[in-house]
Amino acid sequence: MTTAMTKQNVDMEKIRERLQGAGGKIVLGIDGYIDSVWQILASRTGPEEYELYERMSNFSKTLSGCEEGGFSNEIIRKRRSYGGFTANTGKALTGLGVDLSMVGMFGKSSIDPVFEVFSGVGEFVSVGDPGLVTIYEFTDGKIMFVYTEEIMGFNWEAMTGTLDENRIKGIYSAADIIGLGYWSLMPAFDEIVTKICGLMKDNQKKQRIFFDFADIRKRDRESLESTLALLFSLNMQIPMTLSLNEHEAALLFSYYGETIAQEGEGAAAQTEKIRKTIGIDELVVHTPYFSTAASEYEGRCAAPQNYCTSPVITVGAGDHFNGGYMAAALKGLDIEERLTVGNAVTSLYISRGKSPSMQELLAELEINY
Repeated sequence: MTTAMTKQNVDMEKIRERLQGAGGKIVLGIDGYIDSVWQILASRTGPEEYELYERMSNFSKTLSGCEEGGFSNEIIRKRRSYGGFTANTGKALTGLGVDLSMVGMFGKSSIDPVFEVFSGVGEFVSVGDPGLVTIYEFTDGKIMFVYTEEIMGFNWEAMTGTLDENRIKGIYSAADIIGLGYWSLMPAFDEIVTKICGLMKDNQKKQRIFFDFADIRKRDRESLESTLALLFSLNMQIPMTLSLNEHEAALLFSYYGETIAQEGEGAAAQTEKIRKTIGIDELVVHTPYFSTAASEYEGRCAAPQNYCTSPVITVGAGDHFNGGYMAAALKGLDIEERLTVGNAVTSLYISRGKSPSMQELLAELEINY
């Protein structure tokens, strides 16, 4: 179920024409995860009769009442699936017909079956074994426990041990947009970004790198600021876009004395201020209620989200926003149009539990945006 919102004044003819037009390539990397998604039972009255903890806040209250004891309860499996930035964003983009390459950690000796859904992707390259994620999903959020041994040890040496530098250069040089995630779970992220940019320093193609850092609380402020300084130094070579969800934005903004506004226009002004402070080309923030962006050349913008009160799925929602936003950027849509497309892809995904097709996206934009 979604709530009503005011339709935006977007040029649907332009969006339709651009999104369905040919041209452009996106390369995603470099993570890979297998998600085991569970739900937690609140009570059971029979073999098929039970109630779930629907809201994370209710489960939290139960858990906090066990401070000096233990907690034991039943869980049921919801699904086992691919996960992480590369796969979730890739699924959003394949539904939209984007020319796509994926470089990630999908399995060393063989590709894990959960990634077989990407068999139609033109270039699908594995550089290691995936991480493992245990997820407890609620209607208002999720609890995630991530096992990252393989990804924690991944660095440039490991990558070039699987692919030689000429192959890597060929893959990334062909891209118009390069999407990279997740900084917070990969200690060698800065090294990898620097090396990729180094391979492309003489590339004459106009390119952009799009980042999803994931939960920045996992790393200290010094590490974050070091990475932001690196992106600032590389931004003159290749324009950089950083995408944050509301929690990540709240923490980053707090480092610079800002409490993120609860409405779009105020948050957009803050997004513009923080973008100028960190010095990259573009900063994007997406929340369940609105999204904002600030660009060096397009200024700032806010776009309302069609808020979903009863989501079918929440895992991967941010990645689907990123996929929609990148697809719109690839096709040359403006800042408001990019936010609108990202919002619509997210809304369809969380309310229906699957990545939308191009026709489904266009219909959603026509009706609700």
